[in-house]
Amino acid sequence: MRSVAEPPVTVASRRPGRPRDARVDEVILAAAASVLAECGPQGFSVDAVAARAGVGKASIYRRWPSRNQLMLETAHLAAPDIPDPDTGSVREDLIQLTTGLLRKMHDTPTGALLPAVMAEAAVNPEMRATLGSFVRERRGRAVTAVRRGIERGELPPGTDPDLVIDLVSGPVMVRLFLTHMPIDADFVERTVDTVLAGAT
Repeated sequence: MRSVAEPPVTVASRRPGRPRDARVDEVILAAAASVLAECGPQGFSVDAVAARAGVGKASIYRRWPSRNQLMLETAHLAAPDIPDPDTGSVREDLIQLTTGLLRKMHDTPTGALLPAVMAEAAVNPEMRATLGSFVRERRGRAVTAVRRGIERGELPPGTDPDLVIDLVSGPVMVRLFLTHMPIDADFVERTVDTVLAGAT
């Protein structure tokens, strides 16, 4: 015998324009981030996400029409969000920004997720575009810090902010993803000091 509560649930689930439940979205995205971090892009599937989230595949497909779209949004949301320190010193700003990035990489699932996203971006144009978008967004904080340093006279007027950021982040990325050599506070400070010394 059909439960009296069943018809309203069935009708609501099929009603056009029904608002998405933000709580379900959060559960799915958290599960997707976990699957992507553990299994990488090759092991990322809607089946795995649905099982981890405890929802049906239909709930996922109503929100993200394809596996790639779900993976792209998951990668975008999982990118490190580093606040703008604005300490009044370009040196301190760059040190705090770099240290904040390292903390995110070591202490959050992002550390496991980003290498997988970068690998997928090498062969997937959509993922490459998404990766480029959120890298530019977060890189913008560091570029702004360098521009403030130029305005304050800490750096010469012709300083290229993008080059400064490349020179600061390059050694960190090499150690983080290639050589796996130690990265401590002293290394970050020496890197920033070396780059700024060459820019002045």
